[in-house]
Amino acid sequence: MPYIMNLALINVQDSGEAHVFISALYPEGFRQIAEYDVKNNRRIVLDLGELRKAWMDEYKKNKRLSQPLVLLTIVTEDGKVSVEAVGFDWDELPQSKTVTPKFRPLKNASNASTGKTDSTQSQRHRRTLVDSYEWTAPVIVAQVTPDSSTSGYISYTYFPELKVGFSVNAFVDSEWVRLGSYNIIQKGEGGKHAGSFGTGTPYYIWMNVTYRYEKWRVSSGGRVWHEEYVYIKDAYPDTLRGGTSKPPEAQTPPIDRWVDEGVYESTNVIGYYAFNIWGMGADNIAVDALKFIEALEDTGKISRAAAEKANIIGIFIDVRFEYGMKAFDFDLALYSNRQETHHVWMGESTDTTTAPVLCFRVE
Repeated sequence: MPYIMNLALINVQDSGEAHVFISALYPEGFRQIAEYDVKNNRRIVLDLGELRKAWMDEYKKNKRLSQPLVLLTIVTEDGKVSVEAVGFDWDELPQSKTVTPKFRPLKNASNASTGKTDSTQSQRHRRTLVDSYEWTAPVIVAQVTPDSSTSGYISYTYFPELKVGFSVNAFVDSEWVRLGSYNIIQKGEGGKHAGSFGTGTPYYIWMNVTYRYEKWRVSSGGRVWHEEYVYIKDAYPDTLRGGTSKPPEAQTPPIDRWVDEGVYESTNVIGYYAFNIWGMGADNIAVDALKFIEALEDTGKISRAAAEKANIIGIFIDVRFEYGMKAFDFDLALYSNRQETHHVWMGESTDTTTAPVLCFRVE
């Protein structure tokens, strides 16, 4: 019998007749752990004891811990698919979650041809990891572009052992979707960078992350297609750095809209504008994914359709930084000469969702 504190329960509802492939996120990446036939509703019980041990070992070695993340590919006999992600908490197992598939028709699947007829489940349904790629590079986490009379102070801090969630982006058949649960990481080390910038001088803060790409080949009901995943596998707060020029491989996500933060008159006594992330109404921000897409194109890993669509929509990684407590702090203060006016703007990115970017400009 599995140890009860390792049990995760998934209630699949309103699925019709379907086949479910189940993967879990291990320290090295997603690994398929089970598959089931379902009819309308089914309760699936998963023993995550092996997954728990893998992550506890990873924390001992590399001070990286991730909360359990389970991925479901749900396929119907008539050619519809739904990809869902379910997150759990180690401290709350046994835990139950409900999944209601959001099916979409497969438009670009090809016909499977095995050369023989085999009615076994392993032949009728198969999902296999066929390629993967990892890339470690700096990503811009904050930047400011002041006007010609503005100077200021900027800082970014990660607090050790607090949780940060990174979204998982999936390209299934023909569309990018952002899955509903996050790769929730906590690190054993902290990190901070703070700096001052002179009048009219841009300033950037960046941090190294490891991106991961996976391509899975899926065969079900006589159809074959691929799933492609892009996500941040790990982040390194101790690499937080900053300066007036950014590393060439680091960039912000595309700014789709500039949010008006207001017009301010400086007094030369105190800063005319201050921003602190603790006052944000939302707990999500965007960081870049397109530079990784470019690296995948350069290596020939990603499909042309996935790369083209990612560039069209301006795909980014959605970062959730509050799970009980905010995992990091960000501060920005702007100064100028007496009685000068300044218009402050903050960036926003939009692909499948909308998220603010810690990118400021002053006019």
